Amino acid sequence: MRTLLAVLPLLCLMPVAAADETDPRADAMNADVWRKEQRIIDMHMHIESKPERFERAIGIMNAAGIGLGVELGSGTVIAPKGQLSGIERNMQINQQVCPGRFINYMILDYSGFEKDDWSERAVAQIEKGHRLGVAGLKEFKRLGLTVRDANGRLIPVDDPKLDPVWKRCGELGMAISIHVGDPKAFWEPYNETNERWEELKDHPGWWFGDPEKYPPREEVLEQFLHVIEKHPETTFVGVHFANNPEDIDWVDRNFDKYPNMMGDLAARIPEIGRHDPEKLRALFVKHQDRLLFGTDFQVWNRMVLGSAGDDERPTDYDALVFYRKCYRFMETDDRDWKHMTPIQGNWTIDSIDLPPEVQRKVYFDNARKLLAEHYPAPTLKAVRAREDFELDGKLDEAAWAKAPIARVEYSLQESDPRPELSTTARAAWTDRYLYLAFEAPYTELTMAQDPGSEERLGLWNDDVVELFLGTDMQNINSYDEFEWAPNGEQLDVRLNLPEKDFPWSSGMESQVAIDKENKIYRVEARIPMSAITDQIPSAGTRWRAALYRNDAANQVFLAWRPTLSATAHVPERFGWLELVESPESE
Repeated sequence: MRTLLAVLPLLCLMPVAAADETDPRADAMNADVWRKEQRIIDMHMHIESKPERFERAIGIMNAAGIGLGVELGSGTVIAPKGQLSGIERNMQINQQVCPGRFINYMILDYSGFEKDDWSERAVAQIEKGHRLGVAGLKEFKRLGLTVRDANGRLIPVDDPKLDPVWKRCGELGMAISIHVGDPKAFWEPYNETNERWEELKDHPGWWFGDPEKYPPREEVLEQFLHVIEKHPETTFVGVHFANNPEDIDWVDRNFDKYPNMMGDLAARIPEIGRHDPEKLRALFVKHQDRLLFGTDFQVWNRMVLGSAGDDERPTDYDALVFYRKCYRFMETDDRDWKHMTPIQGNWTIDSIDLPPEVQRKVYFDNARKLLAEHYPAPTLKAVRAREDFELDGKLDEAAWAKAPIARVEYSLQESDPRPELSTTARAAWTDRYLYLAFEAPYTELTMAQDPGSEERLGLWNDDVVELFLGTDMQNINSYDEFEWAPNGEQLDVRLNLPEKDFPWSSGMESQVAIDKENKIYRVEARIPMSAITDQIPSAGTRWRAALYRNDAANQVFLAWRPTLSATAHVPERFGWLELVESPESE
């Protein structure tokens, strides 16, 4: 039996293994590595639009290994003339405080719902949100329960006036995180006999047991399913375990029925953890492409960890323990332990010890695919090396042990994960050279058996690793392409789209080492700085960059940041390469 809380190290103290001791395939399936590299995505967060709230959230995210948070319900796009809307204000603050760490979802303004033109105006809201860079729509548990038009009519989840909204979200690729209904106990008697009385007595507005005011819970869930069925081209994420964590057979059945239905785990591990762990584990394995890690982590004038009573004031350490308990549920086979949100109920839960390939899909692969269009541009940090060094392909220089890793493991067009081919890239620099190191697992190598000394057009059709690098910040269509093959062939091209200068030569050098036993090839390369820029390089310099890897045998072209098209030549989708000083430990 493994207990995660006992083995989680401080992330900043995890050592970096030497290159000859690493296997990208193993690291790609290791949850401790994911946390160290901050790859986990929390699909369900609420952070108040104040700098200090985001600063607090980021500190906790860094400690817990969360790289990206989805801020749900940041606000509407409606604003008084000359002022920012709620969503714009939240986006502006989080980009100032912690750029690239949050993605935002908007909410709808239901004002004037009874008017004939509301649907048209609502679609305009969605379109404006999309132009602003909003990734999706959040719908709180208003529909079917609390939101009414000016005539006092309760607006159901499947009201026809909402159909144009759901449809337009699908057309724009905006997922909908939707909360309908609530725990079964919130429809049961409002007294001490209710198993969630501690929660309800602090939140009386969450009780829906008065039939004069609220419809039955099952009726709201049926409205939800009706919408999913009516809009098959739109992705609906039923928050809180598809809105029905008490009935996992219902969840299983409807995941089978509706390919456009997903679910997050937010604030419902204490509920789903009560089910038979083997049955629940089987559901996760069966529907591993449909589930998303989320917590309902909130930062206001106080923090909320899934749920909270009025008097609770969690500390930052409490928040870290909260996340560690979420990981414990996913990654261990522990039984009968106290869950992470005591106010939700006085019971214990069982962990489900998911296979690593399922863990990573739930933790981040599914979210990356869902959010691919809006996923922030990544940055590869190139560390300054003490001195120039000769290339041998072994990657045993001190600089490589200090260089952060970028992982090239998603298909170019679909953003599908391929961890079995996970390819790492690292970068280092001196005044004279930019150095690159790649580790690429393979099943079978595709390369010329007798390569010549001249560059060969079409090299990109064989096994290669690639760097695209653009230093002209005024012209995104201007960049250089560098390719290296396992047989030692290399190719460099200078582009100013649509033109390509194949005769251009950067003077780059490379060495390759092939580990046939473990089936990994390693490339070590360096490019003269004089070929990249006419400026003296310095720490803080940032250039546009993209990393790719073609694996011919498996017919897959992998990307660091997928272009979502059939070509790698989409400069709008590049990330960044940043020159940084070596860590103080050097």
